[in-house]
Amino acid sequence: MPLSRIKLPVLRALLLLGVVLCTACNDSLEELFRPTEKETVVSPLAIKLGFSKERPLVMGMNTSYAPLQYVDDHGTPCGNDVEFTKRLMQRMGIPFTFAPNHWDKMSPGIIEGKYDLGLMVYSPYRKDLTNYSNAVFRMYYQIVYRKKDYADFDFRNLRGKTIAYMKSRPIGLMLTDAGAKDVRITDLGAAFKELAEGKYDGLICYRFQATHYINLLHLEKQLQTEELSLEPREYCYASHDKRLIEAINDELRKTETISIIDEVYGDNVLTQFGVIKIPAWVWLLGVLLTFLFLVIFSINRYRLSKRLQQAHDKLQEAYLGLAEKNVQLKIANERAEESTRMKSNFIKQISHEIRTPLNILSGFTQLITTTTVRLSDKDRLEAGEEIMKSTYRITGLVNKMLELSDINSQVVLERNDMVTPLQIAEQAISASGINDARHLTFTLQTLEGSLTPFKTDQRAAARILELLLDNAIKFTRPAEAYLTQVDSSAKKQSVKLTINNSKDTVRFIVDDTGIGIPPKEAEHIFDEFVQLDEYYNGTGIGLTVARSLARRLGGDIRLDTAHTACTRFIIKLPV
Repeated sequence: MPLSRIKLPVLRALLLLGVVLCTACNDSLEELFRPTEKETVVSPLAIKLGFSKERPLVMGMNTSYAPLQYVDDHGTPCGNDVEFTKRLMQRMGIPFTFAPNHWDKMSPGIIEGKYDLGLMVYSPYRKDLTNYSNAVFRMYYQIVYRKKDYADFDFRNLRGKTIAYMKSRPIGLMLTDAGAKDVRITDLGAAFKELAEGKYDGLICYRFQATHYINLLHLEKQLQTEELSLEPREYCYASHDKRLIEAINDELRKTETISIIDEVYGDNVLTQFGVIKIPAWVWLLGVLLTFLFLVIFSINRYRLSKRLQQAHDKLQEAYLGLAEKNVQLKIANERAEESTRMKSNFIKQISHEIRTPLNILSGFTQLITTTTVRLSDKDRLEAGEEIMKSTYRITGLVNKMLELSDINSQVVLERNDMVTPLQIAEQAISASGINDARHLTFTLQTLEGSLTPFKTDQRAAARILELLLDNAIKFTRPAEAYLTQVDSSAKKQSVKLTINNSKDTVRFIVDDTGIGIPPKEAEHIFDEFVQLDEYYNGTGIGLTVARSLARRLGGDIRLDTAHTACTRFIIKLPV
């Protein structure tokens, strides 16, 4: 019979009969008209990614990760993840199928590409092995323990306690650091039963897992949970195909998908919070902090009154500091002026020091070379000696000028010469010519160790001692020095060199009865161009050069201010 000839009441009756039959079969209209996986319309995206009805996307899933993903007694994939993945794939137009397996095989299968897709917890240790999507949601940790242990159980101190947990590197490291005995489990349901029976002291899992198994196993009267302040973990899709993950990320960002997440996972997974145990010490700390706050508040006005005084004191201190800086600036200016003056004196003195031997050289050279003047052999010999002395004097001045350029050098002089202190002394005595000085008496005293060799720079060490002996020759009292020249019975000035060794130091002590040095000038005399008495010849750089050389050898020179009988310089060189 043609369809057009069927009466309208008959059609209505047939439709009503169909509804009744569906209801009798315990099906809904929605299920009746809902498309199945086989009816999923294949999208261009699926074709681009290489999926079709003949080659559907294979979704790896854990057989025992309730309530997110598991298989029921008939082997059918179940759980929130299964439902959400169905809706997600249908929205994306990708044919799919589920491949249940144990976690130990499912996880490597996703990483190795045996499965096209899977849901797993993000791990920084696997981020280079697979591709993760944006987080579908975050999972928070709880610790589960027996209610009868509530009074004694302190989850902040797990040392010595036996704690069970699903395989998780962060949890394992945390338990190891806390000193707990950690037990890895694979069957979470069995672990909850064993916890209730007393096999473990605690069990760490996610919130939704704790609620699911406590309700499933009817352990509400035996077990309770508490939050753990551990970083939540992100639950993501994972795949070896980066393009698939990018497509899933695009879909997860859509508002409709977000509402599906809330609908599928709901309060059971997304917003469960355990009972937070507040220890007695937290309450005590709160009371103490409140008391401390009240004390601080009560003395606040007193502190405010002190601030003005402190500000005044700081201002006064700043004023005094400014005054002190002004004094320091004045001293620095005076030193700069003194330095300028000393440099001017140095130039004048150098000019004088060089001019005198040059005049002698010029005079005696003219005398010797003049053919009209006849000199005896004695006069010619004396003229030659004066020329040599003047030459040595100019050479010494030039050497001092060269040494002056190195006084600020920090370069350590190498001590490669094996010599005795006596050899250094003899070299310095010869170079200074102190034995030829007629206005003084020179004495060399050698004590223990003067013949013991030690390593040093022989030239530098002898030069140091030479400069001190030269200094002693110059600074003798002029009146008494003149008397020794006209009256041989007059008391001469004296210079004494003493060699005295210790276990790790060679000491040269130079005593002279010259004009003396005030104790307050004990350090000043070692500065450049310093001359305490301009009446005497000299450049003011001898002591400066001597100390510089001594320190570069690892030793030093100082004026012994405790010795008042005469001027005493002490040279110390390391052995």
